[in-house]
Amino acid sequence: MGPSVKRLQVGDRVIVGVTPECGDCYQCVRGRADRCQVVFGTPPDPIIPIAEMADGTRVVQATNIGGFAELMVTLEEWVVPIFTNAPAAELAMLHCVGATGLGTTMTLAPVEPGSDVAVFGCGPVGLSAVQGARIMGANQIIAIEPIKARRDLALKVGATTALDPNAEGDNLLETIRELCKGATDRRFSGARARAGVNRGPDFIIEAVGGDRVKPRVEQGPDPTGIGALQQAWQLCPAGGHICTTGIAQQGNVSFPGGQWSNGSKSHHSSQWGGTHLKRDIPRYVKLIERGVYDAKALVTARYPLEKTLEAFEAVGYRTTVTAVVEFT
Repeated sequence: MGPSVKRLQVGDRVIVGVTPECGDCYQCVRGRADRCQVVFGTPPDPIIPIAEMADGTRVVQATNIGGFAELMVTLEEWVVPIFTNAPAAELAMLHCVGATGLGTTMTLAPVEPGSDVAVFGCGPVGLSAVQGARIMGANQIIAIEPIKARRDLALKVGATTALDPNAEGDNLLETIRELCKGATDRRFSGARARAGVNRGPDFIIEAVGGDRVKPRVEQGPDPTGIGALQQAWQLCPAGGHICTTGIAQQGNVSFPGGQWSNGSKSHHSSQWGGTHLKRDIPRYVKLIERGVYDAKALVTARYPLEKTLEAFEAVGYRTTVTAVVEFT
């Protein structure tokens, strides 16, 4: 530990955020540390090298972290101390996937109590979004997921309904709209109408991303992940919110140009769920301690460091929800 470090002591437990933050750049000082310019910065040096090889090749860590190694080198600003006895595997959910799901529904686009929420995809991000919506007091949480085991897990952690997009087919969006309709057609009673154009979830979370390899379990209707993005736009009612967390989809989403201005849909690009490392991670740790956020349910496989590639394969094949790499 360097002599200038102030917030940490030797022996502290810490969590390293998937998006390190410098605390000084334009994005950090305006409250969007999840977009820190150290990681998403100006070329040619958005990533800080930590060493050089004998031939001069620079050694960098993915997003300045490089977690799948016996040793990591980080700056003080990139970690937050946590004072808890919670299991490391559960806390590991807060490094990336858990914080992304929780942050999306609790920080980036906070779910309003009594609202309806739809979550496309029930991997660790989607399942954490389901829990965040539950914690925030959502009236209805609709999970859309082709893998039965994940639908069952979604119901366990807070979803009120779990739909199979393969079984629903072309009726999927209409099924969700029917679930979200109001009790009557009296539009001026302070509730949404049964038959009005405003049917649909108040908050829609896309956590599909797409398949990089062919799953060895039930496969969704669109391996590219573009279909879920398109459906999220079509499903969103006026005044609704669309939050997208998936990355690296190949393709384009289209919608009528007029809806760009008069559709009244709000889109939130959910990079790490808008999480601020020092502000939000300690809050999420408390949710684990209280049993409000069930991180344990998401830890479905554990691997030693030397089997990291097998962990990636299990996740890619969708045979596990979350694979945790353990160092001891």
